[in-house]
Amino acid sequence: MNFSARIDFSPARNSLDVERESLRAIGQVPFDVSQSNPTRVGLGIGADRIASALASRENALYYPEPRGLANARAAIAEHFLPGREASVRADPERLFLCASTSEAYSYLFKLLCDPGDSILIPRPGYPLFDQLAALESVATIPYRLEYSHPSGWSIDTDSIAQALSGGSGAQPKAIVLINPNNPTGSYVHDTELHRIIELCQKHSIPIIADEVFYGYDLEPREGRRSLFGLPDCLTFTLDGFSKRLCLPQAKLGWIYISGPENKVRSAMEALELIADSFLSAGAPVMNAAAALLGYEEELRVSVRARMAKALSVYREVLGGEGSPHRILRCEGGWTALVQSPRYADEESLARQLLRRQGLYIHPGFFFDMEKEAFFAFSLILKPEEARIAAEKFRSFFEHYDSN
Repeated sequence: MNFSARIDFSPARNSLDVERESLRAIGQVPFDVSQSNPTRVGLGIGADRIASALASRENALYYPEPRGLANARAAIAEHFLPGREASVRADPERLFLCASTSEAYSYLFKLLCDPGDSILIPRPGYPLFDQLAALESVATIPYRLEYSHPSGWSIDTDSIAQALSGGSGAQPKAIVLINPNNPTGSYVHDTELHRIIELCQKHSIPIIADEVFYGYDLEPREGRRSLFGLPDCLTFTLDGFSKRLCLPQAKLGWIYISGPENKVRSAMEALELIADSFLSAGAPVMNAAAALLGYEEELRVSVRARMAKALSVYREVLGGEGSPHRILRCEGGWTALVQSPRYADEESLARQLLRRQGLYIHPGFFFDMEKEAFFAFSLILKPEEARIAAEKFRSFFEHYDSN
């Protein structure tokens, strides 16, 4: 078959996944220490509540609205600000609903980039962005996040300035800010944002602000802020039910547009054409939006409590004086990064953890960490399961044998 050249469609799989599948084939089911699916760890608003919210006679009707149903946009706009520092009210007309945040990225890459153009993305970062960009024939250029213990992560704005000045050989068409970032859990802070806005204005590029984990705080520093409603730079803020309501199965995400009025209007008109070509958000979840969002605060309280307990467990088991492990500062998000002794390369260590301890855990190179050895621990695991996994992880390094 002559498939598109925009991405390699061969079923490439890393050795860790291959080994996990081989264990499953013989009846051994490894424990996923990097679990990010809330429905697999008992988090959510409950099956009865979901069923009740979805039971609407309006679902029998179809209204092809490019931006999404007005009732859903109004409900989302009303709930958009809790936990944010933005001083402006959300305008439902500036919301565009879609099936997921991933689809929101595809809309924006179509809107902002021609084939062969590039965007700026953070490193370390989640590998999905490279794939989403490649599927739109868009290249990615990394900018650096730096870590200093114990203060935490910061954005290397000089690397952004260099890329925007042609240091990478191409002029990026947008910058992606993940707030807080995945997997580092680091927020964008005032001083960083001020410099980034200056650079975006100078080079006439917009910000794509992914805030799906915003509000899941753990160890936030002073000066963190939401990118929602930025007035001075064209900004597309992404969010959705997957993390906000622990409902990845509901398939509802959105884009909110802010910035100078003339740029916002132009972007809205163009984005409406793209959205009208897909009309991907389903009526049932849009009609259920108001009811489902009513459970948001209750859910966030329970999730943050789970996260805090899991982080406490990891610090108790893996931290402390004399420990060879270090838990990096985590401002927010659902992942804690653990730095461990580099007795071997990360891939080898991860495979040995899988074989010897039954632990499936994402190594740092999955996220383009600059050094080794780092591992991504889920913060949404049940505390008792987090403790068992951490103790097995510690035991593996205490009794490490390279054979």
